[in-house]
Amino acid sequence: MEEKVVISLISVLVGWMLAQGTTFAKDFWTARKLKKGLLHELEDIKEQLQRVVMIHRRQLQIYALKGMEPTASLPVHNMFFKQYYKDVLSRLNREQRLSYQLIHATLDSLNKKNEDLAKFSEDLYKELKGSKDNATIGRAVGLWGDRVVALYKTAMDVLWHIEYHLKNAKKPSFDLMGPMHKSYLRFEQELDQGVKTIIDKAKDLKKEDFEKIYDEKLFEKQKGAV
Repeated sequence: MEEKVVISLISVLVGWMLAQGTTFAKDFWTARKLKKGLLHELEDIKEQLQRVVMIHRRQLQIYALKGMEPTASLPVHNMFFKQYYKDVLSRLNREQRLSYQLIHATLDSLNKKNEDLAKFSEDLYKELKGSKDNATIGRAVGLWGDRVVALYKTAMDVLWHIEYHLKNAKKPSFDLMGPMHKSYLRFEQELDQGVKTIIDKAKDLKKEDFEKIYDEKLFEKQKGAV
């Protein structure tokens, strides 16, 4: 009788251990899959942001020519992060959590600012269409340009942090006054100079040359897609 009880207890224990092992393995592989998903989404976002940067670079050139356009880039979505980040949060280290949160918070801010720019540009266009008040038009262009500069810098900032995260996926450290911080400060300085260079070079473009440049780029892009 006692032997049967012992055997039953052992069977229960073995069953429990197998169940725990199965659960652990399932959780492990699920977490691994979600971690990969977060990284793959960063790759996708990086590619989409390159399009956004190109659009804002073009707008900087328009601004340099004292013009503006009533358009804005489409939002860059991060649906995987929003849906699954909470499920893998406990499996990430502190550096990964801080990096993901910074990247996606900045991306959300970029999308909101682009949405605001679209409305701002549309309202300005309606208000100034047909206007001959050069002073008012000049102020409007200046306000529009300020927003474009901010958006371009924000998009480049998200790109920098994504590239840094992808290169240091296991531990994307935010080391104040360390190598990462110094690299980021250097990037910020180069970014400010880059904006100035884009605007300065665009001032030498004639409107017809500017339109020709972008018509040719569009044609090449379309041709490559065929």
